[in-house]
Parts: sequence; C-alpha cells; structure tokens
Amino acid sequence: MPYTILHSLLWLSGLLFGIVPFFMHHSYGEASPYLGEDNFGSHILIVLILAAIGSTIWGALSRWLSSGDFIQHKAKSWMLFTLIGLWTILPLAFFNILNDWSYLAAASALFTIVAVGASRISHHPTPTREELRKVWLWLTKPQSWNGPFFIALFALLVWHNVTLINAMHELAAVHKFSLILSRMCTQLALTGALYFLILLSIENGPRWSRPFIWAIISVAPIFILLDLMMHSFWNQTFLSFLNNLGTDGLVNFDRELRGGGVDLTILGVLGIASTVILLSCGITLLCSKLGKKWECAPVWISLITILGFTGATIEQAIGMNWKSRRHWMQEYQEFGLQLSPVRPVHGIAHFDVAFREHHWQSQHQSFNFKHNPDIYLVFIESLRQDALTPEITPFLYQFAQTESQPIGRTWTSSNGTHLSWFSTFTSRVATAREHSRDVARANNWPGLDVFHLFKNSGYDLQIHTAKNLEFRDMGCHFIGNENSPFSVVRECIEGDATYGLSYPEREVIVFDDLKQQINTQAAGGHFIISTIDSPHYKYSWHKDFDIPFPDYYPHAFFPSSPSLEDTRLIKNQYFNAIAWGDHLAKDFCQNLKDIGKYDDSIVIFMGDHGEEFQDHGGWLHVSSLENEQVQSPMLIKWPKSMGRGPEVAEASHLDLMPSLLDYLRAENTQLDTAGISLLKNSGPRTNISTTAQGGLTKEAMLLTREGFKAYFTWPQYYNGRPSSSVTLTRFVGPEGDILLDSPEDYANALQQFFPDAFSRFFTKFELNTNE
Repeated sequence: MPYTILHSLLWLSGLLFGIVPFFMHHSYGEASPYLGEDNFGSHILIVLILAAIGSTIWGALSRWLSSGDFIQHKAKSWMLFTLIGLWTILPLAFFNILNDWSYLAAASALFTIVAVGASRISHHPTPTREELRKVWLWLTKPQSWNGPFFIALFALLVWHNVTLINAMHELAAVHKFSLILSRMCTQLALTGALYFLILLSIENGPRWSRPFIWAIISVAPIFILLDLMMHSFWNQTFLSFLNNLGTDGLVNFDRELRGGGVDLTILGVLGIASTVILLSCGITLLCSKLGKKWECAPVWISLITILGFTGATIEQAIGMNWKSRRHWMQEYQEFGLQLSPVRPVHGIAHFDVAFREHHWQSQHQSFNFKHNPDIYLVFIESLRQDALTPEITPFLYQFAQTESQPIGRTWTSSNGTHLSWFSTFTSRVATAREHSRDVARANNWPGLDVFHLFKNSGYDLQIHTAKNLEFRDMGCHFIGNENSPFSVVRECIEGDATYGLSYPEREVIVFDDLKQQINTQAAGGHFIISTIDSPHYKYSWHKDFDIPFPDYYPHAFFPSSPSLEDTRLIKNQYFNAIAWGDHLAKDFCQNLKDIGKYDDSIVIFMGDHGEEFQDHGGWLHVSSLENEQVQSPMLIKWPKSMGRGPEVAEASHLDLMPSLLDYLRAENTQLDTAGISLLKNSGPRTNISTTAQGGLTKEAMLLTREGFKAYFTWPQYYNGRPSSSVTLTRFVGPEGDILLDSPEDYANALQQFFPDAFSRFFTKFELNTNE
C-alpha cells in the first residue's frame, strides 16, 4: 500500500479517534467533552478541536515513521501496525468495552509501543541535539505564510471588539481604553495560536486535506460577523445562540425564524449560507495568492502570541485593583473568549435549591363555578410598560385608569412568548415548562390541564390568533391536538384566509370574524383567547391606520451601532405598531358594548413580555431579565357588578389564573399556585421571572419585590429546566447595587427583602458555603 494512502488512513483514523470521547460521552473525573443536551454550539467547537488534536497526534506519528530511510526503518510495517492497533481500539470504544481513562490508556500504550518499537527494533533515529537545532533553525527561518488572511482576521477581531466596547455605555472612558488594549492583546494571541494550529494541521495532514482545513478556517470571519450581529440584536454571543437553538431548533429552523419575525425558508437560509461560505473561501484563496511572496519566521509569531497573552494578563491583573466588580463582570459577559487567567469571581453567593412544583390542576378535575362570565384574554405582543401612555395607547391608557383593576408595576414570568404564555395559563414558574412539554409529548399532546379543567367546569374554549402556533410547540403543547379541550382553534396556517398576509391584514380578518361569532353566541361560559401580533419585530400596522409618529425608522434591519436618533426612530416605529394594537383593542371592546356583553364580561389585555431598544445594549427581547423586557401591563376588567377590584402595587402574570379562579369558584380552598389572587391579597409580594435566554448576562432568574431585585444563574440554564444549585449574580436595591461583605450576608438579605419567595417558589433554598 503506498505511503500516501497509509498516511491518509492514519490521519483519518486519528481524526475519528479524537471525536470518539465526545460521541461516546466519556468522562474524566468531573470533566467531559460531552456537555449534555442544549449545548449545540459548544459541541461543534469541541468536535472540531478534538478532531484537530486526534488527527495531528496520529498524523505526526505517521510523519515521523516515514522520515529518514523509509525502507530500512520498515516505516510501512509500523504504519500498518498502528492502523491495525487504532482499528482495534475504536470498535472496543464504540461497544463501551474501552471508555474514559481506559480508552486513553490503550491509545497511549499503542503510541508508546510504536514509537519505542520503531526506535529499538527498526533503529528509527530518535531526535538528536542536531535535529533539535534544526527545529530552532526552522523556527527562525522566514517561511511563506498567508499573511493577508491573518492580518485581515486580526483587524476584523479588533473591529468586532472595539464596536462592542463602544456600545458598553456604562463604562468610563479610561475603562474602555484599558479594555481595548486588553482585547487587542487577546486577539494577537488568538490569531497567533490559530496560525500554529493551521500550521500543525497542514504539516501533519495529507496534502489533499489542506483545502478542507482552509475551508473550515475560512468560516471564522463569518462567525465573527454573526457574533457581532447577535450581540447587537439579541445581546448574546453567536455561541449562546447556537446553544439555545439546539438540534431541535436546527431541524425546525424555519419555525425559529418565523417565531423571530424573519420570513425566510430553509432553502433561502441554505442558499444565503452557501453563497456566503463560498464567498469567504474565495476571499481566503485570494489572500493566499496575494501572500505568496510574504515571508515570516515562526519565531516572530511565537513572540507575538506570547506578548499578546502576557499583555492581556497584565491588564487584567492591574484592572482588578481599580475596576468595579460589576463592570469587570460585564467584560467577561460581553466577550466569550478570555485568555487571561486573572478573572473576576463568578457570583456573590451560591445556593443549593429545589424548585417547588405547583400541582394544582388535572385533566380530570373540575370546579363548581358560582359565576360563568365570558372571559376575553388578548395578548398584545412585546408590550412595554412605558408604552401605556395617552399619546401611544389612548384607549388602553384610559382603560387602565378607569375600568381595569388598579395595578402598579406588572412583571411577566419570562422574556419569551412560549415561556410567558405557559406561566400565565398554568400559574407555574416557567422552569416547569420543559418537563410539562415532555409529558405532553409522551401523551400525544392533550393540551394543558388548566384548559381541560375549564372545559370540565362548563366553559367553551376558543383561540383566534393571527400568529402561527408551531413555535416551540406552543400550539400542540398548550392547545392540544386531537383531544384538545378547545372547540375552535384558528391560527395562521395554510388554507386559512389569513395565510400569506401581513400581521395587520391578518388581524383585521381574525377580529372581524371573531366579533361576528361573539355577536351570534349566547352570553356567558366562553373563554376566548386572541392575540395582537403587529408589535412583534418588524413592527407593523395597517396601511389605512393613521400613525401617531410619522417620523419612524424606514429600514427593515436595525443598525449594529445606532445613534440616539436611530434609536428614537426605531422606538417610534414600535410605538406606531402598539398604537395599531390599541386601535384593535378599542374596536373589540366597542363591539362588546354595542351588543351589550361588555359589562358582564371579564376583559383582559396583557403583554407577553417587553421589548428593549438599546436600553442595555441590545434590541428586542429574549436577551435579559432587565425591566424593559419583563415589565409589561396586565389590564383586567372584572364584571361591572364587582367593581374594579382592590388596588395592588405590584403583580405578576402568574397571578392571573389564581385571580380568575378566585372570582369564578364557589369553593374557598387555597390552590397550590405560584401566583397569588389579586382579589384577596393586595399586600407586597415577591414576583419571579425565569428564562432560558439570558443573553450576555446568562442570568436565568429574577426575584423582585418593592424595588429590590435579585438575579441568579445556573449551569446550562439555557435548557429551560430547573437546577439543583443557583448562583446569585447581582443584588440590586432602589438606589443601585447592594454590596455586602460575605455570602452569609447576602443570604440573610434575601430572606429579609424576599420573605415570601422561599416558601412559594422553592422547597429548599440553602446557602452553599463550599463554593
């Protein structure tokens, strides 16, 4: 067998050897290359790194065996022996006979036997002092390199970092300058390390592998630009986006795009991606042509790499003495890759916890209702608290002032629609949603128990929406499939009159049809859910609607570095869409008044979450638990016979279902809900918001009460499931950050300022002093 084929087989076998620990879920103490579900992006990087390590190790051994006198040293025999040895180890690993340390031990033994055997038996020369001197000469000898590519990559990385730093408005100018120096050093080291990684891969790989290696590296600039876009729009890294997306999201990527307001098909995305990748590969090839005569000694690149690493470390070591902890943490949240070993302490207190399950509902359960008014629940997409003004939403503002229950600040249960709806309907913390979906999937999607409860208690359930409910299985999970408790399910699907139209056009049709249906059905006993979706990005309104803000942002996509004027115009565009929603709400209520059904009905208008406009460095939602994303109005008009209801200073969307059931039920027993009835308890209460999409902050849980806020995170929070341990990342009061001396002090402060939280939301919440 020719040497080139043997070398290629060994290189490919080494590549396979490298990725086996990932796919077989090997673990080494507490470390494992497989990080668990919902780490799609991290797993891509891990597989590429493991493949590079494995192919380099066994490719280098193959190169060494073939060096010198190929025949005299029996290189082919030793290469065949190595290949046979590897293909003895690999099947044993696939059948889990060799795993974890035994897998590495077997491979190490094979490597040692081949290296020692080739040296002792076949007298293959071992490295001598003279050969080591040749290595030094190789390091100091100028060599051709793709200089234009690496210089352009470094410039792109620096531009990416400087753009992000300029958008960090909370940092002082001196902090930004220091951070720019640190990031330049970091990118010098990173670019130098990438150079040597490519060099080793090319030197030890077969010749035919070089175009593939360069093709993979050519994708790096694309990832850098995508990362900047993700920072700018969703305040998260591209890696976090891929982790949140997961394999299920990748398979159903068209649903994810539609859920995010992007009208692209899978074929369209693949076409754009293929074009961009081919273009990037072409640019890399052009750089290599331009750099054919460029020469540089590897030793200089080594020195630059060391200099970059040292500079970044020195900046961080000095900065730890004068940077505030919050701003220092902001650096590490903003940039996913940090080379310096000097880092801020992660978290200010650690707790062992058990989230409480609120099992208050069952499919087979029913209540004895003393009232059965019609209930109309209308979700207004992305409704910020500060959008409720006489100028933007004159009807809803007046509705809140004179007709709905007087509620002050209202907190959503999450910053994303699917989580917010789940908690609103079930009065369960949003971390329970993934398990609920698992159970629903296993039972062929029966619909939420709470809706079966309403049906069993005599209510007719309907949903009329201009949106498509396939995003994150919202339709089948909440509404159900064949055995759905809903008598009417209307959504924007193929075959419906709304299909293919814009949101405002759909809403006109849906609400006109809904009003006609309400006009013909008997009063009482109907629970109807509808939505106003035009305020979702891309913020639209009907062409015949007179907008309150004629000066708005005219472009489809937002700028990555917006000016204050850009932000004002974009907010105006959003406010115009909210104003259109206000118009629909007014028209809907007027119809109820015209047919005499308004006074006796419960009418609810509420947001699913808020919306950010560079308030904390990002756009839209699903990127943080800051006020702009999790404060959203909940306007509840009770039947006229009971009045407006008691005044409540602060409430949660978790409180809606307990409040409805408190009004409807004849029983006076307490339900095990996460929320509290707004009709009985108007005193202070702790509100909880959780998310699987915390953006750069990685904060997954927020507790709020009377101006105090506690933010928490935990490992793999982005899978949407509860954790057995949480880390307190920030503790904020009405005057700003609260800085205490010890974790014990923070634990005591949590008990003081959130006294009801730990019995309502947890069965265990204990300080972990071992962290």
